[in-house]
Amino acid sequence: MKQGTLNRKQYDKIRKMDHGQMQDYFGGVYALGYEAGVKAASEKREVPELVGLEDELLSIRGIGSAKARLICEKVREFLERKAGHDETGVEISGE
Repeated sequence: MKQGTLNRKQYDKIRKMDHGQMQDYFGGVYALGYEAGVKAASEKREVPELVGLEDELLSIRGIGSAKARLICEKVREFLERKAGHDETGVEISGE
């Protein structure tokens, strides 16, 4: 069955099902949807570019170039972890 489509043949088949058959059918539909959702959620999300962040940090009094670079690295690491992957490329579960 294509996503979001129900033709006449499928409709007639579903309409004639008893309770057990209907439960099995919709259990399968649910499982397919769940698998598609897991797949979509597990794809690596892109981390935004931090172009210009270091320049903005340098405009703050008391932050030098070394400290600004360190802050940029930490922010990038944080965003990569938040996107679902740690430094080794292994997915983090629970987010």
